[in-house]
Amino acid sequence: MFIALYTVANLGLWLAVYAPALVTLSIRMRETAGENAVNAYGLIVGVGALFAMFGNPLFGRLSDRSRSRFGRRRPFFIGGMIVGVAALAVIGFATSIPVILVAWCVAQLAYNAAIATLTAVLADEIPAAQRGKVAGLAGVCNYGSLAVAAYVAAWFSFNTALMFIAPAVIGLVLVLVFAPVLKERRTSEALAPLSFKTFITTFWVSPLKHPDFAWAWWSRFFIVLAWMCLLTYQSFFLIDRLGYTNDNVATALGTASLVLVAGIVIGSSGGGWLSDKLQRRKIFIVVATFIAAIGFPVIAFADSIGAFYLGVVVVGLGIGIHMSVDLALIADLLPDADEAGKDLGVFNIANALPQSLAPVFAAILFGVLGSENYTALYISAAVFALLGAVAVRFIKGSR
Repeated sequence: MFIALYTVANLGLWLAVYAPALVTLSIRMRETAGENAVNAYGLIVGVGALFAMFGNPLFGRLSDRSRSRFGRRRPFFIGGMIVGVAALAVIGFATSIPVILVAWCVAQLAYNAAIATLTAVLADEIPAAQRGKVAGLAGVCNYGSLAVAAYVAAWFSFNTALMFIAPAVIGLVLVLVFAPVLKERRTSEALAPLSFKTFITTFWVSPLKHPDFAWAWWSRFFIVLAWMCLLTYQSFFLIDRLGYTNDNVATALGTASLVLVAGIVIGSSGGGWLSDKLQRRKIFIVVATFIAAIGFPVIAFADSIGAFYLGVVVVGLGIGIHMSVDLALIADLLPDADEAGKDLGVFNIANALPQSLAPVFAAILFGVLGSENYTALYISAAVFALLGAVAVRFIKGSR
């Protein structure tokens, strides 16, 4: 029951995050910013991701130190989901870019409080021998929410505000269902005051003292950067190259997400289970990045929706294998089990930072090339994926 509801909570969390990030925010930008939508979207996503990068390890560290009678993790993931609903509601009704920017940054902080603490539950409560399987199941629900998010947004396409609010509320409910079954171990151990030096180390794990952790971080960073190049600009790709419009792009994105999830589910469930069985992690990550690297060029040269879907499902297969196995890998390599929330927060910077860098990289690339060249963008994504394979080869503390 615990594992089942934990995966459902992951589905709810990522449904709330992905619906605006991948579908509705870009539509809102076209409604609000018009011809400047691509630049406005890149600004908001990039700045918001900086708040995510800051918030994830911060709330992870605060939850590590929490002595609340409600538990270390529970108050943060419930509170984060509630604040996230409120922030997305503001975006749904906002009519100016500055208001949307501020609300998006608040949403990023809130949801990353939930991400950091819900992820830490894996390290807190799941035995090492089961982490690959549970990470795989969480990955299925995590990335399954991609398709669910697009379709839920499409159901409410008649009202932009509801496209933001409905997925967030559904996500909150699914997380609340998990909260009662989490039986956290309470501790009354006194803690030293949170000094400035301790606060600064919230955002840092020494690569010299913990090189395996650092290489795993870089592997995740590069594969997420590749993935963000696809996800951040796929709606613009469909509109600019394949002729979709604001009115029908959500449905096309829903189908694309379903195709992506099909690949992810196969890769995530099978990869995590087999990794546990063979007690090997690194080879799965290397294979995963090569598979993803094959899919990106297919997307880069796609001139039909069928070719686009083909590339997406191949990328999804690689992403699914990678994310399930490398989450289990990093849980094995945590520097300090007592600070799992903080350390996983630092690791999750590898998820947040590419969300800022992908729009910046794309803007520079498009500026140098003089046009919005999606072929060059997705070829670059393939290179980033391969760099993820290079990084994991340097890990010594895991097979």
